Amino acid sequence: MIYLKENNMKKFLLNFLIFIFCLIFGVLIGLGYDFIYKFIYTIITESIKLKEYLYRPLSLFLTGLIYIGFLTYFFISFILSGFASEIFNYLVREMRKQQLLPVTLKIKNKIFFIDIYDDIIKIFNTFIRLFFEVKQDKDKFLKVLELHLDPNVKKEIEQRNINEIYIGNRTKTGTILFSDLRGFTYVSEFYSPDEVVMILNEYLSESTKIINKYHGRVNKYIGDAILAVFEEPPKYANYMDQDKAILAALDMQVQFQLLHKKWKEKINPLLKIGLGIGLSRGPFLVGNIGSENRMEYTVIGDTVNFASRLCSIAKEGQIIISDDIYKTMENLLVVDVLEPVEIKGKTGKYNIYSVKTRKMLV
Repeated sequence: MIYLKENNMKKFLLNFLIFIFCLIFGVLIGLGYDFIYKFIYTIITESIKLKEYLYRPLSLFLTGLIYIGFLTYFFISFILSGFASEIFNYLVREMRKQQLLPVTLKIKNKIFFIDIYDDIIKIFNTFIRLFFEVKQDKDKFLKVLELHLDPNVKKEIEQRNINEIYIGNRTKTGTILFSDLRGFTYVSEFYSPDEVVMILNEYLSESTKIINKYHGRVNKYIGDAILAVFEEPPKYANYMDQDKAILAALDMQVQFQLLHKKWKEKINPLLKIGLGIGLSRGPFLVGNIGSENRMEYTVIGDTVNFASRLCSIAKEGQIIISDDIYKTMENLLVVDVLEPVEIKGKTGKYNIYSVKTRKMLV
């Protein structure tokens, strides 16, 4: 309400000022026309040699130009500048509301176009500074995003509009890999935090590189466990997701043994820690799980639970696979057939196999 009163007062003062200037300018035109015309006529006749009949039209023309110039200057300086000032102030207010301009940016009251021009330059400089600040923040955010999300999720988020935060649930088919450290609880209890963190980071880093190398992606880290997804490949791809998952699991076990040897040399020769891996294949749900305030992009379903149960059965150095994987990979694998087991949350017994190696293709 106070703002409207102040705005109406400004408009009244502006209109009153225009009226006064119009009145003064009209008087000057009426009283000064003959004087200006005679002055110009005298200058022309004394400085330029023309035929007699040309002096009067030329003097009238120049006098008209002077008055048109005055009128144009007056119109631009006061009438149009007042109108432009109102538009400019409105734009500044709206940009402040949208936080496009800082509240601390001061804009002076404008009477002439030159004042508006100065403020436009100031705002333009502010925009440039804000642009670089936003770009730096964006680059920093994307860098952090790369560290916390797998590349597929990052790419999907980047391709969505600003209001499309939710990533819908979809059913996919593929192979789920669960890996978990054996003896890590003991290590966490009896070794220093720096040593524990070093072991965990090196194991997770090396495992993640291997999973990515075989077309998989890490969905999440759960303490010392890894949940990885090997989705069913495109139609014309020349590989199977379960085969890539087994190759990744074998590679993970080899690299873990190398890391274990290094840790024993660096930390303690008596360090005893192992890696168990479980693999299951089938349909699973991919999407956002959580609350309205915080969501997590993850995979859920019976296939995921089954892989987790197989991982918990696996002893250090073992890779346990489900019967479905074995049936499709039987001719390519060397396995130990294990006793059928009961799986928590499921009925009956299930055939499981411990992968020793994968046969070379000839």
